[in-house]
Amino acid sequence: MERKSMNTTEYIKLIKESPEKKKSYIFLGATVIIVIALVIFAIRPTLLTISSINKEIKEKERLDDTLGQKITVLTSLDKEYAENKESFDNLELIFPDDGNYSLLLSNIESVVSRNGFSLVGINFDEYKGDNYNISSKILMPWSMRVNVKGRVLNLINLLKEIEALPMYPVVETISYTAQVDKSGLTSFSIFIRVYHIENNKFYD
Repeated sequence: MERKSMNTTEYIKLIKESPEKKKSYIFLGATVIIVIALVIFAIRPTLLTISSINKEIKEKERLDDTLGQKITVLTSLDKEYAENKESFDNLELIFPDDGNYSLLLSNIESVVSRNGFSLVGINFDEYKGDNYNISSKILMPWSMRVNVKGRVLNLINLLKEIEALPMYPVVETISYTAQVDKSGLTSFSIFIRVYHIENNKFYD
């Protein structure tokens, strides 16, 4: 029997159309589909989970750093408080929350007399000036007026000593009478800004 010879084109066509080749294509296609399905349904969620975990780890690290900084600040404040505990114990007298200016009143008379003035009167009132621009919800200003009588030459020293008192008073304005009495003394009204704690339970 005579064997029929095939040219190259027919041979390639036969290979392409062979059942084994079709199976290979089917297997390859199925493999590609499976890989795509794995990427979509398995690998992608895993990658998203890993990304979410990384974000949580970074957030926790940031919180740990912030907490560490706060602990450092609190430790420093605690050390400062221990060193200045005695001063803090007197804070209620320096900035009263109940209008008790006994520390200031107990010092003002001696300061006035030491500078050659006589104390005529003291009164307190709500602060109505506009020289206070510290934005504090706790520490608030209060007005104090001190009426004294003495010589003009001694006034500067008196004002300096008033502002050196422990309650940190600030002299804002001064008024005086043009008339001088028989002893050569002038009457002065010294308007002072003092401070108090607005919250009456602040020290509780």
